[in-house]
Amino acid sequence: MRDRNNGIVVFVFILFAALTTDAATYRRMSIDALVQGSDYVIYGRVIESRPLWDSATRSIWTSTEVLVLDGPKGQAGTTLTVTEPGGILNGVGELYPGTPRFHVDQEVVLFLYRAPGNRMRVTGLQQGVYQVSIDQQTGERLVRPTLPQPEVVYEEGSPSARAAIRQTPGLDKLSHFLYTLRQKSLNR
Repeated sequence: MRDRNNGIVVFVFILFAALTTDAATYRRMSIDALVQGSDYVIYGRVIESRPLWDSATRSIWTSTEVLVLDGPKGQAGTTLTVTEPGGILNGVGELYPGTPRFHVDQEVVLFLYRAPGNRMRVTGLQQGVYQVSIDQQTGERLVRPTLPQPEVVYEEGSPSARAAIRQTPGLDKLSHFLYTLRQKSLNR
């Protein structure tokens, strides 16, 4: 009997791992792919984030209200609600790797799509979130991807290393980034 129970536990573990692995991985997406795969692209400020129980999925979701400051793609309106799986509710937490988390007053550029259940979700998991910060010297708003580019190691002094250093993505001016996104959404 004990061997049968151990076999059931192992089967359930493998089944759970197989079901969750696909949900936790996502292929790398370019800016073009993010724009094309999104119904909305917005620059906004998080004004509220709250967990909720979803009886349909029998899991915790976090609903985040975002004040839309600019909308390079789509007609989002004044505010938009982004809903992602996971969160902490009544002392119980659910965490889904790669799922974006937000905090009040955070400024972000978001790539969003309409998901089943009338939910607005982030395209490409954390790839669809760009952090906005303020340059302390100039006061200008800057943007950078939440997920850094993959690290690549090159031999010092090689032509590949010099090319990689020139291509390393860094901060971009928010105004330039929004202009680029607006242009890409028009050309799709």
